[in-house]
Amino acid sequence: MGMCWTFRNTNTGDAKATLQRELQAAGVPSFADISWEQDTMSVRIEKGGKSEFKLTLQSNGSDVKFVETKRDIAFLHKPFVGKVESFVDSILSKAGAAKA
Repeated sequence: MGMCWTFRNTNTGDAKATLQRELQAAGVPSFADISWEQDTMSVRIEKGGKSEFKLTLQSNGSDVKFVETKRDIAFLHKPFVGKVESFVDSILSKAGAAKA
């Protein structure tokens, strides 16, 4: 799929905690809802249609990959996909992840 980042020399629990801190510090836009189910983060947007991104933390040796596992974009949201990707990339960069 599309988005993928790597957290070097960490585990899924620490990567998740770092991500949650960065999301809280940055503030999630009011139109987006972020939730976690174990190691999978779900980003839902339900204004002007329903869209969802899912990204999962996966152990990879001494590193952790954060990989997009689902993308379902509403027609009206397609023009804004780049902005969402930029926001996510910014948060992950601040959390110390490198784009893979």
